[in-house]
Amino acid sequence: MNNRKSRPVAASLILSVLAGTPVFPAFAQDGTAAKDCAALQETYPGLNGREIVVGISPAPANYSATDPNDPANIIGIEPDLLKAAGECLGFTFSYSKLDFAGLIPALQSGRIHIIAAGMYSSSERAKQVDFVEYMKAGEASIVQAGNPKGLTRMEDLCGTISAQVIGTVENEMLAKQSAACEAEGKAPIEALVFQSIDRAYAALAQKRADVVLTDAGVASYLAAQTPDKVQVGFGLATDFVFGFGIAKSDTELRDGLHASLARQHRSGAIPAALETWGFDPSQLIEPAIKTE
Repeated sequence: MNNRKSRPVAASLILSVLAGTPVFPAFAQDGTAAKDCAALQETYPGLNGREIVVGISPAPANYSATDPNDPANIIGIEPDLLKAAGECLGFTFSYSKLDFAGLIPALQSGRIHIIAAGMYSSSERAKQVDFVEYMKAGEASIVQAGNPKGLTRMEDLCGTISAQVIGTVENEMLAKQSAACEAEGKAPIEALVFQSIDRAYAALAQKRADVVLTDAGVASYLAAQTPDKVQVGFGLATDFVFGFGIAKSDTELRDGLHASLARQHRSGAIPAALETWGFDPSQLIEPAIKTE
């Protein structure tokens, strides 16, 4: 893969983590947390004792996934970061599983308070909700095993069938490329649209589609599941960043979460979490608030 922003997570690591095998030491806050967190609780008193509903759309990846050993448990870097933030700021949280496209409407209506679903903090989304960014992301394609269509770049997708997930930035990327295909007199990209990456992947594995675009970590994991059916294709250099989505009116939660993640960043806890979940150190960023 040729992704300059991040590398796909090692397939063996993802499979081991999601299978419940302890590969790295458990994520934990550093020993100086108590003093820092007491100060944060004074700054953001409304969060201490608050019950937060976290909207998720679990995908087979290492940022947020259903624990195969306990379907009621959600595992990944995002649950770990939220757990540490909750312990620091004094809030508790529960999960609400939703289709990806329904997450932002649920946040805007107040049914959930945080989105934690490996969501990219795109400018278009930031016009609707605020984000607390915490890590760079990478993009990759998944193609049929052996890559029978010879798909090595976006321009090769003219005339192919893509499996897409509603509400994702990949749809916009594919629509833009499809328009470019037609402008050059080539066949457009046909879209098969699904509610989740699992269903899009199934369409590819069943040879009803030729390609899926998704996060590089997801691509690596899915390809490792059935190497006889699919494989990681080409990578895409992007400026995408993962973020926790928060309603624009909920500024105390947004600012408190940012402050907690900034503390975790300074203490080395976020770099440790990246290592634990198999992300590349180059994906590390200083947590930031994005709002439009």
